[in-house]
Amino acid sequence: MAGTLILDTTLREGEQAPLVHFSEEQALQLAHTIDEAGVDFIEISPIVGEKQRRIAKGMLSAGLRSTVVVHCRARKEDIESVLALDPPFVAIYLSTSDVHLAHKLHLSRGKALSRAVEMVEFAKSHGLKLRFTCEDASRTERGYLLDMVRAVSEAGADRISITDTVGMMTPVAMFSVVKEVRAATKAGIDLHCHNDLGLALANSLAGIEAGATCIHATINGAGERAGIPKIAEVAMALQVLYGQRKDISVEKLASLSETFSKMSGLPTDPFAPIVGQNVFRHKGGTHLAAVLREGRSYEAYSPESIGKKRRLVVGGYSGKNVLRYLSDSLGMKMTDAQVERALARLKEKERDLFDFSI
Repeated sequence: MAGTLILDTTLREGEQAPLVHFSEEQALQLAHTIDEAGVDFIEISPIVGEKQRRIAKGMLSAGLRSTVVVHCRARKEDIESVLALDPPFVAIYLSTSDVHLAHKLHLSRGKALSRAVEMVEFAKSHGLKLRFTCEDASRTERGYLLDMVRAVSEAGADRISITDTVGMMTPVAMFSVVKEVRAATKAGIDLHCHNDLGLALANSLAGIEAGATCIHATINGAGERAGIPKIAEVAMALQVLYGQRKDISVEKLASLSETFSKMSGLPTDPFAPIVGQNVFRHKGGTHLAAVLREGRSYEAYSPESIGKKRRLVVGGYSGKNVLRYLSDSLGMKMTDAQVERALARLKEKERDLFDFSI
């Protein structure tokens, strides 16, 4: 599991979220900011329209450290349309579940398999590095999914993406699927997990533990419906839980979230892990007492590690410790009796009075 890769698809999946639209200038600014954070791939779909095509051209000529991945359908006309961009990596997708084959593509399993192989071979014949995405893999009959994986691997796919398109997998199920896919191919395995039941990050990490090598994410988790994993959560989970990706500039994650919020008009959830304003705000009296002695008492990682400061909230839930801390910090030299009286007045309040950083 060493060195899990991260693909940011804010400029593709993220812009598919309702109300999210970026100008060309904003998209290129985001691309540079995402690149500076240290992700491995940045994905965009130049076939959506002329604006996206111009953005893709701008990204490909910008000298980004991250590899730009251009995304299109497993159709010859789509692949031909991106050839002129001379991309370093192409991702083509084709549905594999029976419900998609019947109601979206109107293809039999056999014809879908033939198309997948034909399109992979066509792309590879032009010297492209290629990722093949099994759309709706989580609802695909397991034997057919493995047949598809083997076939596109033999056709030359460099990476294969396993998608939980409607967010219906559990971590145990994801581990099982990826374990079998890992045994069926030597290609790199990507994970594209949707968050419809709030399990996208857990499913992604389970897949990594089973042998996948890349997680797809977006800023603030933006994407279709409930979105996909948040780039901040993926990066910090890899660092804190697995000791990986210390090269990711996690101190830039909060500003990345803020930039996205300003551009999209969609505010960041104050309870969002890593980037939310409440992450290091402590309110309960016993919590405050412990944190003042040792931050690790109630913090999974330090605020300094991501460029933030700890904040203490003063209000009805406060205890003596925070008042003594305030008294000492401000040189007030409050007596025990004064602390008790101040605490009694605080307990009468039905709202938080203020908070301050330490």
